[in-house]
Amino acid sequence: MEETYLSHLRETITKQYSNTGLDCIGDFGQILCWEIHSNDMTFIYLASKWGISLPTLGELIKDHCDRLQDLPCVNHKFNIDLQFD
Repeated sequence: MEETYLSHLRETITKQYSNTGLDCIGDFGQILCWEIHSNDMTFIYLASKWGISLPTLGELIKDHCDRLQDLPCVNHKFNIDLQFD
């Protein structure tokens, strides 16, 4: 399967953090959350630190949040008529 640009960025950033003495190690999600919540990085500063555009950081954050959502569970007993009562 071809690697997407976002997955390439996540992997690159994760590898770069693994080579530091920072308190943050782990997967991309842990690094992103650490920078934003524990290191008090704004999105503008974090994009600058990582050398990416603010829209690209937004895509990485959206992708991360999408991955946190539960997988869909199809309700095969769904009845559209019951939804409008």
